[in-house]
Amino acid sequence: MYVSLLRLYVEIADQSPLLYLGLVVLLMASWGLIVTAIGEVMVRLFDRPQR
Repeated sequence: MYVSLLRLYVEIADQSPLLYLGLVVLLMASWGLIVTAIGEVMVRLFDRPQR
């Protein structure tokens, strides 16, 4: 999967650097959302009130 994604990036970079930059930003934003969601779940798991 990552190889085909990298191949797509290379093909797009040849056509338009601005489109390539947009795809990189979109990929980083999606990974940021995933990491944020995992972090929020971990905080909720470990931040339970003490009984």
